[in-house]
Amino acid sequence: MTCKTLISSLAITAMLSSAAFAQDHQEMPDIARAMLKVAYDSGDPADIKAVAKAVKAVFPDYESAIAADADAKLAALSPPEEDAAKAQTAKATLETEQAQNKQHGVFAVSPWDGKISASGILSSGNSENAAVGVAVDAARTAGAWTHNIKGYFDLGESNNVTSQKRWGASYKLDYNFGERTYAYGRISYDEDQFSGFDYRLFGGAGLGHYLFKGEPFSWKVEGGPGYRYSPIDISREVESELALYAATEIDWLIREGLKFDQDVNVTWTSPTTTIQSVTALTTKLWGDLSTGLSFEYRYETDPPLGQENTDTIAKASLIYGF
Repeated sequence: MTCKTLISSLAITAMLSSAAFAQDHQEMPDIARAMLKVAYDSGDPADIKAVAKAVKAVFPDYESAIAADADAKLAALSPPEEDAAKAQTAKATLETEQAQNKQHGVFAVSPWDGKISASGILSSGNSENAAVGVAVDAARTAGAWTHNIKGYFDLGESNNVTSQKRWGASYKLDYNFGERTYAYGRISYDEDQFSGFDYRLFGGAGLGHYLFKGEPFSWKVEGGPGYRYSPIDISREVESELALYAATEIDWLIREGLKFDQDVNVTWTSPTTTIQSVTALTTKLWGDLSTGLSFEYRYETDPPLGQENTDTIAKASLIYGF
């Protein structure tokens, strides 16, 4: 082959390749573009792929241009179900972050869990009579902090004369180090017209620990030093002493709707020691309503002059949980 012939062959090959390239990348026919547009308007990736395949079969010379156009559309198109899923995920993430923010810190805002009860009461000891009472017991956990509030009021009358009048409240703040151990600070106020004390004020701090912690059964103990202030009614003397406080609480879900509670606490001071035990059995009625039976035993080792050592209180209660 002569040099001239070789040059001519190379020129022809280059021209054919250039023509093929131009045809492969030129604008597709208007009818092909119109068919694809109908599929694009549907917004359905499956329709777009099916129509693009058919158009490429009809116009094989423009296959690359058709494929490139269809792929670009598919890449830009986000299916509605994916958008919904992404929106749902974003919403869930936001709600989780908001919840975590609310649960952070001692002053965080979060819901309270607890119960309110109304009771019929039979008492013996320093007060021997029938009475009625109301009580509240609530807790709120915010991150590592747990707020505990309790309050009660009992009132009894016989022949238009007050025969029992007891009320009090307490607040305890726990800081949880982990799943089982916590530190606490506690303050309480109790007033019993027939106890021999004008009132009793206690403040203290300490540590607590769950020996068992689960859904059907939990048992915790806590204790620490404190200070108790107790004015005496008759003598007007004031017992103002350093104190030691210890308590244990057992919660046992015997079966669905039936719960047993046993709480015992002891407050020691040099003049006297107070022991209190509350045993309760609660049965669920329906919804948030329950009934309960409880027995409270209180013992004072050295009560004021003329007062008995022992008081007992039996209660039948209607309880609303929240």
